[in-house]
Amino acid sequence: MPTANVNGIRLNYEMKGEGEPVILITGFAGTTAFWNNTVPLLSDNYKVITLDNRGVGLTRCKAPFTIQDMADDIVALMDHLSIFSAHVIGWSMGTTIAHRMALKYPERISTLTFISPYAKRPARSSYIMNTAIQLVKEGGDFDHFSKILNSFCFSEDVFTQKEKKGSKIKLSPKMDIQGIEDQMTALDKYDGRWDMKDVPFNVLVIHGTKDIMVPPWIGEKIAEAIKNSKLIMIPNAGHIIHPSEYIGFVKEHISRK
Repeated sequence: MPTANVNGIRLNYEMKGEGEPVILITGFAGTTAFWNNTVPLLSDNYKVITLDNRGVGLTRCKAPFTIQDMADDIVALMDHLSIFSAHVIGWSMGTTIAHRMALKYPERISTLTFISPYAKRPARSSYIMNTAIQLVKEGGDFDHFSKILNSFCFSEDVFTQKEKKGSKIKLSPKMDIQGIEDQMTALDKYDGRWDMKDVPFNVLVIHGTKDIMVPPWIGEKIAEAIKNSKLIMIPNAGHIIHPSEYIGFVKEHISRK
């Protein structure tokens, strides 16, 4: 896998397809693998770039770091790839990173999409994620962390269907729990509520109606705060929304740049 030495770190990324660049920014504890079902739906017409944010996957960096640092990393990666502007799609924590990009580097963004967004992480979500991190640090298996994360990210419908089929939800690959804690620390310190209204784009906001990690009203508030944004609520979807349910809206949004 390619890496880029930017901002004093070694940033892992993947790139597939040709055309206008689309950058997919994943969320807390997510890696490039999070987008495995999304990339094929875009790479026929676009150059799709995914990356491991600081703290996870194959990216190597030192702590502490901030959400702004991760936004700066993406712009540095764009420079490394000789990409001036790109369509930016963030999921969950990725929307906070995209938010900072939009405010500091608006000229580098062609269109902006927020999926399952928040401007400040919900207190309950922070409580459970920090508890799961502590569980692993005290000797628990990393699979326990992954299962707790899944329980908050997927809807009841997903669990019901898996139960009927006798199948299991895929667990995240084992990662360095310290890096994940460093990422959580950056999230806990971040609050973008005060300048969400300053985003200078017509943002597409997508949220699941059954999201318990980030309640739907938060997505609604973000859409209200950003002038001329468009809100799409996906029925019965949780925090993780299957790309087949939203990719059509994203393609339409991108085509209207």
